[in-house]
Amino acid sequence: MKKYISAVLSIGTVGILFYTLFDLRQQVNSLKKEIEVVTNQKDSLYNENFIKNVQLDRYELSVDYLLTKNPNAALQLINYMNHETE
Repeated sequence: MKKYISAVLSIGTVGILFYTLFDLRQQVNSLKKEIEVVTNQKDSLYNENFIKNVQLDRYELSVDYLLTKNPNAALQLINYMNHETE
């Protein structure tokens, strides 16, 4: 009887081990998919942020140029941006 109990326990332990390995593999695959989605979102946000920074730099260069060519218009623009667009 003792032989059968140890054999059943060994088979049960091996079965639980294989089930655990299978379940962990499924979790890893699920995490890989989630990581891919998050990576795509990160890349998209990075690209969008880059475009916005380029636009911001263009506005800053334009205001600097306007300050040298027409300081009154530049001050009007700066005042408008700081007080009327908030």
